[in-house]
Amino acid sequence: MADGVPRIADEPSDHVCAGCCMGKMREDNFSRSPEKTVKSAGVLDLIHSDVMGPMQTKTPGGCTYAVTFIDDFSRHVTVYFMKKKAEVLEKFKMFKADMENATGRKIKRLRSDNGGEYTGRLFKEYLSKQGIRHEKTVPYTPQQNGLGERMNRSLVEMARCMLYHEGIDKKWWAEAVNTSAWIINRIPNTVTVKTPYEIVYQKKPQLKNLKVFGALGYGHIPDEKRRKLDAKAFKCRFLGYEDGVKGYRVLNVETGQVKIVRTVKFMETTSTGDFMTEVEGDDKDEDVAAPHVTAPSRGQSQTLTIFNDEVVPLQHEVTTETAIVPAPSHSMITRSRTRHIEETTDPEEAEGRKKQIVAPSAIGTKRQKVSQARVKPSDELLAIEGGQLMAATEEVPKTYAEATTRQDQDEWKKAIASELKSLIVNKTWKLVPKPAHQRPIGCRWVFALKRDEKGQVVRYKARLVAKGYSQRHGIDYEETYSPVAYLNSIRAMLAKCSAEGMEIEQCDVDTAFLYGKLEEEIYMELPEGLRELLELAEAEGEDDVVCMLLQSLYGLKQASRVWNETIDKHLKSMGFEPADADPCVYTRGEGDDECIVCLYVDDMLIASRQKAVIATVK
Repeated sequence: MADGVPRIADEPSDHVCAGCCMGKMREDNFSRSPEKTVKSAGVLDLIHSDVMGPMQTKTPGGCTYAVTFIDDFSRHVTVYFMKKKAEVLEKFKMFKADMENATGRKIKRLRSDNGGEYTGRLFKEYLSKQGIRHEKTVPYTPQQNGLGERMNRSLVEMARCMLYHEGIDKKWWAEAVNTSAWIINRIPNTVTVKTPYEIVYQKKPQLKNLKVFGALGYGHIPDEKRRKLDAKAFKCRFLGYEDGVKGYRVLNVETGQVKIVRTVKFMETTSTGDFMTEVEGDDKDEDVAAPHVTAPSRGQSQTLTIFNDEVVPLQHEVTTETAIVPAPSHSMITRSRTRHIEETTDPEEAEGRKKQIVAPSAIGTKRQKVSQARVKPSDELLAIEGGQLMAATEEVPKTYAEATTRQDQDEWKKAIASELKSLIVNKTWKLVPKPAHQRPIGCRWVFALKRDEKGQVVRYKARLVAKGYSQRHGIDYEETYSPVAYLNSIRAMLAKCSAEGMEIEQCDVDTAFLYGKLEEEIYMELPEGLRELLELAEAEGEDDVVCMLLQSLYGLKQASRVWNETIDKHLKSMGFEPADADPCVYTRGEGDDECIVCLYVDDMLIASRQKAVIATVK
């Protein structure tokens, strides 16, 4: 190639050029060597896990994270939703219990990244105690946990497509992700011959209830929930499936609530844009523009704070509320101009039932044509139903300062005063000088709006919650454990009532956690608004005064335990005795006087052969 070039001796094979390393070094390729691609020998031998989030939009339950657990052998994926990453250990415990109970096998290995949620002391101790080997990736090398990373990507992509195709608010992303996981578990993949569901549960999945995400439909309203001339169905949208329940998760588009419904008529071939408004007029074609909704400012929240809002599982019903912005009064709903299939989708009906073809019905004798423009997806737009836009335009204050400076501050001040007076009457605390030996915990206000079935505000609600996260073990609390009835106990009780013809009623205790005396000496800062309420007193408004808690309060770590001890003492004083096999099942008397009480936190089942006996217990 060129003359005059001296011969260069061959460099030894292990020679390393320092300059080349500093300037050109790249990461090694991830080769698919046989020893690295060998699949697990059985279900639960290896579990891949990864966290997705934080999402920009919170779910109605306040979740911004999701954690996935993928079985390497079957590719079965389980998703849990979280408010913070620290909940990963709690979710893993739930996953482990569910899967080991379903399969009869034990988890042997867990593979994850090096995130703090997986490497904390409590997580390490739990894995060590359970005999689970933890395989962690090298920092900044997500490829070593490729299955977990790829599964999260698939779930998010499927969820995104569902939301945008159907024009559903992004705050329902958890419902879409959960439905995506449900589908992935029931379709074959390139690795397994069978579906993940069949490999794990040893039976073929049932797909007769598979529905289009976001499909419009009509959910049946039980007779007990309506009056004579009330509608027998409500308009809804399909959100997913409820684990362990023969029903669908649907969004009531009039109230904004998520409900679990057994009988629904879905219209999967009709999209949101096909539900148009038509008005009477001349024979000319005219486009009718959809009403415009002004988006709230960035600093405002689009979700409401719900009392006792549990974080997690989509297995629990989530309730949200939205304001209704009425559309022009002359508009009306019409069916789609194209024919659609109306199918009864009761999960227990025979799969071969014939579908009914329903032709569009005419409303009135004269109608004008309207262009069918689709509604562009929007974070604020929840649904277009009955000529109305349902938008989260009425916000709930997040702080005391915000609640007392708004246009509706008088209503919030009344709610705050009512809550404080109730706590004072209940003797929840007494005002004492601030102790030098103990630091008082804080407290905050939580607000919510109660609406009627038409979405109108009927009550402003305020609740005082202690900042239990600042309590210190051994000082502010000791035990937090509170038992609940076993599921088998509940089933046995229901079976006994059915077999012996016993009456059974369900009831719950309002503000249950406020009942019960505290054994610990706990001091709490004065709640915001208390000084104004007691401004006529002489000493209560001083800075060196705090609340010494006498009764339990929402937010305290021991609140549920105190309630359980209180109700236990009360039932025993009435002659009830707890069962040896389940301390949350109480019995009293024999024959016609026999009475059974089953406790589940603040809910209880009461059974007897005489309603009068049940009434005395209630």
